Amino acid sequence: MRRHALWLAVAAALSLPIAACHSDNTTGIPAISAKVEGSNRPLRDDIAFFTYQFDPAGNLAVMNSDGSGRRPLTGGERGFEPSISPDGRRIAFSRVTDLGVSAIYVMNIDGTNATPIVQGLVFNPGPVWSPDGCQIAFRSNHEGLTGPDARISIINADGTGLHQVTPELGPNDFAFDEGPTWSPDGTRLAFTRNAALQVINVDGTGMTALPNEDMAQSASWSPDGQRIAYMSVDPVGEVHVRNADGSNLVRVTTTPEFFDGWPRWSPDGRELVFSRFADGQAQIVTINADGTGAVRLTPQGINDYMPDWSHSHPSARCDADID
Repeated sequence: MRRHALWLAVAAALSLPIAACHSDNTTGIPAISAKVEGSNRPLRDDIAFFTYQFDPAGNLAVMNSDGSGRRPLTGGERGFEPSISPDGRRIAFSRVTDLGVSAIYVMNIDGTNATPIVQGLVFNPGPVWSPDGCQIAFRSNHEGLTGPDARISIINADGTGLHQVTPELGPNDFAFDEGPTWSPDGTRLAFTRNAALQVINVDGTGMTALPNEDMAQSASWSPDGQRIAYMSVDPVGEVHVRNADGSNLVRVTTTPEFFDGWPRWSPDGRELVFSRFADGQAQIVTINADGTGAVRLTPQGINDYMPDWSHSHPSARCDADID
């Protein structure tokens, strides 16, 4: 019971209040301006994030991995939960489309061809790219006995081939799946079910629970496939790392005064970037995977959230690309 209560409290605290954002059209998908002036330079070792710096309604932005070069991402107005494609040429993100409703968009990094590929989602979907850039995994709607809950689904980057991956339970059981992350070889997903770490084959078979007494949210698989980073729920708000089989827990952050979460790996797997709530400010921080060398990237007086660190796979471009 304590485990369930802790997880529900943290889930509620971390959910972006999408009802507070405003769409261009409260009856449908927000209009996207036909005029864009963004750069089409592929993102290499850059960090995308959600911020209130450039727009009071919030939007996507990009910065260098040392925190310099902060700039708004054209076409990312009211976008959140950014995920950079493996080749650095596209970005998937969530956007509010109505009161309490969001959609997943894919667009080119210069802001062109912004296309909704999944609509009508009632939870923050957390889209993440497959290593080959062909598919996107996310938290999808699922109608349970007591109302909506969530499962992990996959969709092609062009909006076709939507299918649910995580399995059903018994008719009287509850499961809330979230935070998918791909193994580097693209064959498996790690995610959390009711705050317990799980691994599953992308075809929906072989779901296995990992040792996870600290509970978890926002998992992220390391580039070498050996480790999984996540936010702990007990103790709440720490960045933890385990081996991909669940062994060898490492508490990367341990400061009780801070609330840390949403970890994502650097391209070389030596560092993590994550969200930190400290001193009344939402910050983005990088840290070595062993817990040393924390560096705050967010300037004073600005609130940043939900970072994603681009990796460098220029050949990982799928035929389903939206050009």
